[in-house]
Amino acid sequence: MRRLILVLVALSLLGGCEKPERENTYFPLAEGLRWVYKVEITFDDPESFVDTSTLTITNRGRHDINGTEAWRRRTDSGNEYWLRSDEKGVYRIASRGPASKTAVLDAASRTVIPAKLTQDEKWSIPTMPYFLKRRSEWPPEFKYVDKYRYLTMDFSIEATGQAVKTPAGDFNGCLIIKGIAPITLWVETETTYKPVPIVSREWYCPGVGLVQLERKEPTTARFFQGGVLRMTLTEFN
Repeated sequence: MRRLILVLVALSLLGGCEKPERENTYFPLAEGLRWVYKVEITFDDPESFVDTSTLTITNRGRHDINGTEAWRRRTDSGNEYWLRSDEKGVYRIASRGPASKTAVLDAASRTVIPAKLTQDEKWSIPTMPYFLKRRSEWPPEFKYVDKYRYLTMDFSIEATGQAVKTPAGDFNGCLIIKGIAPITLWVETETTYKPVPIVSREWYCPGVGLVQLERKEPTTARFFQGGVLRMTLTEFN
């Protein structure tokens, strides 16, 4: 009888772990999975400082949107995202901010990870500066300035088969996705405006997903303040 109870419990747990038919091992969407990240933004000189926080992401299971199968993710800050995983890869189709009551469909799906993991694969998504600031203008953050809110970041597979060490564990067989988004800024050393790249790198590992992220937004003049954002996985269950 005890063995039968254990089997039934195991089956009930498996039954509750709903996931897409085409689950992508580099970006699992199975219901109930949870990730905790340490987030550090190291701002450049002058007046350098480090801003530290945590971010928790939880898979909330299948939640179809407009009749389309989708899988919902939620952050502890109240942001929600709807994603699909199929023969094309993993991509986002809608999102909702903490202050919104309904999800907003993306104008075009946003690829997270393509199905083909070769260096020939290229894709682009909209982006904006996350933390780049102006020191003496309002609003200080570039992300609130219209001309900087609609940048394009071009992505590619930079490497595969990588090993990554994090507080959550050591992982192998990981891939690195690199993104580059030119932004036109005043470059003090050259006394001119010119395109300067925002560079992002994301490490994805089999069975876990995103384990590390690094994003560089450069300081190019004394009246700007940029730096480096790093996210590191500390817990996964």
